[in-house]
Amino acid sequence: MADKSDVTTYTVKQALAAQVADHIEIAIEAQDGTKLKLVATADQLDALVGDLETILDADDAEGEAA
Repeated sequence: MADKSDVTTYTVKQALAAQVADHIEIAIEAQDGTKLKLVATADQLDALVGDLETILDADDAEGEAA
């Protein structure tokens, strides 16, 4: 991934996903009106979903411990 100084952070207002031919497109509108389209393979998104599940599971475990 790029150096953090090269990254712009956006807050998601809305996101939609669709399968297009052999890839998946995720359209995102940020709070400031910026619109992005991400194009990814199913394998890339599977890896992302795995990362998100790990994060959410950790959050759930912390919530139950409190």
